[in-house]
Amino acid sequence: MAKNIVGQRIKIARALHRPPLSQSNLLARVQILELLKSQPTLSKIESEERPVMDSELVIFAKALNVDILWLLGEKEMII
Repeated sequence: MAKNIVGQRIKIARALHRPPLSQSNLLARVQILELLKSQPTLSKIESEERPVMDSELVIFAKALNVDILWLLGEKEMII
């Protein structure tokens, strides 16, 4: 089992977004929502090298327009 399912889900949500979001696009969105992240930090989250804090989880869900429970792997995505 993955140690950081949220990172995987963030990467999937970026790819499924229309148009797909690059890490830079997502970074711009989370910065607007006052979550100051760098591209290397986002890359570490997506590659499971860094966990996501609960406060970050809320902002990533808003920026990606996905359910928090989906990011946590507790709910299937409805497309």
